[in-house]
Amino acid sequence: MNENDMYSMIDNEPWTPTPLFKANVLSDLLNADIWLKREDCTPVKSFKIRGALSVIGDIVKSDRNVKKIVAASAGNYGLAIAEACKRNKIDSVIFVPEDANISKVERIKLSGSEVVKIGKDFDDAKLNAKKYAEDTDLLFLEDGKLPGMHIGAETIGTEIVDSEFDYVFVPIGNGSLISGIGKAIKDKNKCTKIIGLVPSESPSMFLALNNKDYENQTADTIADGLSVRIPVLDSVNRVKEFIDDVLLVEEKLLMRSMKSFIDHENMLVEPSAAITLAGFFEYRDKFPDLSKICFVITGSLVDPRMVDEIISQKGLI
Repeated sequence: MNENDMYSMIDNEPWTPTPLFKANVLSDLLNADIWLKREDCTPVKSFKIRGALSVIGDIVKSDRNVKKIVAASAGNYGLAIAEACKRNKIDSVIFVPEDANISKVERIKLSGSEVVKIGKDFDDAKLNAKKYAEDTDLLFLEDGKLPGMHIGAETIGTEIVDSEFDYVFVPIGNGSLISGIGKAIKDKNKCTKIIGLVPSESPSMFLALNNKDYENQTADTIADGLSVRIPVLDSVNRVKEFIDDVLLVEEKLLMRSMKSFIDHENMLVEPSAAITLAGFFEYRDKFPDLSKICFVITGSLVDPRMVDEIISQKGLI
């Protein structure tokens, strides 16, 4: 399947384009023109389904006779792969960390996938998934290395590029999201600045993008979708092509940002999405007043174990 076919497949989904609307209250409070790209408004509540449909669709079209797929995930990618496999009648095994988000794990199981909980973090789960795939001679799909995931993210960029934002704030996990969005926007409008966001308790991608040593770093962030201990270097290099700045965001601001989304926009979003507002709040002085800004809201499957603590927080604003 070529790139145009992948684009067409996603464009033909009934839920695309996902909503884009102005966050009126946040805009007023922060003296900016803030818009939200609602990638939580998909069948799996995250942007990952775009790329997963591209990847699995390509496997089916290529007639590779694949009957079972292995993947590793903190949650959203695994759910998207499970859902895409279900559509195409392919079995799947998803490896997740032992403390993975309960909501995401249950949804993966409901999609018909086998779930293996193993390892202290995503990178541990990925190592085990790779070994399992090798031992069983099954196809392993690694998120940061799949062109289809990058193309899926590009379609988000094509949906917002004509809005001519001054800045687009994009969370950085393995990097496929920001590189895809960045490519689609920079191909058409080089004036829009792409701002990446990395949580302080999982700094490896921030360090890698700044050509600094990331060995022996931890990944202890509550933003499970951004929890990366070992970056995929090909993905890091691709991100560097399209990013204008990367911000290291204080971990303590993430839950407060989630509360601000509840208070002012009546939205419950994941920490991985809330980092957009947290980053803008922390680095507010870097951006001129009344700038037109897009926050990419990557997902909304919040771990239920977190909800009481979120509600008890004081918001950012």
